[in-house]
Amino acid sequence: MSDFVTIVNSSFDNGIPFWIYTSDYIFGMVPVDASGARWKEISYTFEEPDNPLFITERAADLSFQFLLEEVEKGVSFYVDDLKVPMIKEFAKTLEGKPGPEKINAIIAELINNSSKYSSKFPIIKSKDELSSLTSKI
Repeated sequence: MSDFVTIVNSSFDNGIPFWIYTSDYIFGMVPVDASGARWKEISYTFEEPDNPLFITERAADLSFQFLLEEVEKGVSFYVDDLKVPMIKEFAKTLEGKPGPEKINAIIAELINNSSKYSSKFPIIKSKDELSSLTSKI
């Protein structure tokens, strides 16, 4: 648990992270360094008693794909009005761009325009909201 809290509390150190939460888990993508070339994927599953925290590190391109998959397939299961086709449409506008640019652009889009995609998108929009993640565990 303390590892998770440390990651959450430092998640804005190298840029803007992506954090979403559901009734079953928390999912995050956190930049490893300021260049945005590598990202940590974090998931914390509430009902997993032995090892609720999963962390892996990937290049930006692959992290972008995993982030999209999580939103389109994972979050859409919990958010009934999530407009997945609109998210896919925005993601297509990023094709051909470098990985760091793509992942930063999709995160900025989902944070800044979350209401365009859902009336109840469970996303953390600022550093001030991080305590809502740590209070869930």
